[in-house]
Amino acid sequence: MLKYIVMLLLAAQFAVAQESQEQASYLAKAQQVGANVWIGDQPSAADFSELAAEEIGAVINTRTAAEVQQVDFNELEQASKFNMTYDLLEVGQGHPYSPAKLTEFNELMTAHAGKNLLLHCRSGNRATQLYTAWLIKYQDKTEAEALQAVGSKETALNDSVKTLLGQ
Repeated sequence: MLKYIVMLLLAAQFAVAQESQEQASYLAKAQQVGANVWIGDQPSAADFSELAAEEIGAVINTRTAAEVQQVDFNELEQASKFNMTYDLLEVGQGHPYSPAKLTEFNELMTAHAGKNLLLHCRSGNRATQLYTAWLIKYQDKTEAEALQAVGSKETALNDSVKTLLGQ
């Protein structure tokens, strides 16, 4: 009997832990890569109220316009509702990595300097690659420092980051 009670308690504890993990805030799941910069996956419409409460002032979305159309809400409207600046910097199908894309990204980073900023795409990978290349080219970080800043376990730049840097 005691064995069954212990099993039930363990199962209940697992269920509570799993539920709290699913309810973790968006920014808790995102990667903070700078004093005021987070990188994450696609936020939901509901996540924008949390972003506003945490004083995120700008959102840079690195998905393509075609991908954005598949999202079930209008991200620009949602950001505007919470007085956030919203920019779409397309990277993906038909919008390849390039040094020009990194220059565009730098212009946005400069325009939003001092604001709490969310960079995102579908999974966070494209945003991470842009930010890594930006750290190297515009913030004078070494490759190792940039990779460490974004939480990468890699020891070398991937091809996408090299392309952004014109290598």
